[in-house]
Amino acid sequence: MKIKIQYLVVALLACLSLLTPVNVSANMTELKPMSILLLGTDTGALGRDEIGRSDVLMVMTVNPTTERVTLTSIPRDTYVEIVGHGTKDKINHAYAFGGPQMSMDTVNQFFQMKLDYYIVVNMKGIEQIVDAVGGIDVTPPTSFEITGFTFNAGETTHINGEQALAYARERYTSGGDYARQERQREIIQAVMSKVSTADSIFNLQEILTAMNQNVQTDLNMVTILQLFSEYRDKVGEIETHQLSGTGTMIDGVYYDLADESILSETIQRIANELAE
Repeated sequence: MKIKIQYLVVALLACLSLLTPVNVSANMTELKPMSILLLGTDTGALGRDEIGRSDVLMVMTVNPTTERVTLTSIPRDTYVEIVGHGTKDKINHAYAFGGPQMSMDTVNQFFQMKLDYYIVVNMKGIEQIVDAVGGIDVTPPTSFEITGFTFNAGETTHINGEQALAYARERYTSGGDYARQERQREIIQAVMSKVSTADSIFNLQEILTAMNQNVQTDLNMVTILQLFSEYRDKVGEIETHQLSGTGTMIDGVYYDLADESILSETIQRIANELAE
């Protein structure tokens, strides 16, 4: 479902809770370990023409018992069976073939798990979201240039929305797709950190508009508010991981073949994170 009025209400309550310390979860169902598929969809921005595919794929786990939150990136070119489509292809094609549900089904089979929810973010909307929170600070792991912007390795830089989109996109001169996924995780953490601060109340209207226009999810209102209330202080402690493999050509098309040992470790780690 598209987030509309219900998301606006949640975000308003969440921002107000920053100013009024209360036990938001007192009247809510106790949270259980959960998993969320984060998808960033192509929009054709920066000259790209792969509109409709999920350029970003991450699995987030949240465990209220251990108070741990993890993010695991999946390379967009990973060669997998697209569940419900009857073919093997790049994992990011699942979204183009069948939207969030086919993406979830495909990741579920690949990681031998059962995802609880999904969140889809329009990648072009990153500009609006980052600007809405007043920009973010990033520390590039490598130096590179893209569309007139220069990023220097190890140099913490405050960037706006346009810069953030470029920072999330580049992969040809900055360390390839794995380095790009590292930067994408950094952006997600930085945005979450800014939204979780008291300063966000002053940008409330901009934040609500940006989220409403660029985010789609099946998370319900109560769960969103619970997550915000219980984990906003732990954003800086999110543990990040990267599925990796080997690039190869199959019938003239480039794919990323996941390393079997790393895949097995990833499956076991996610299972452990979701254990009650």
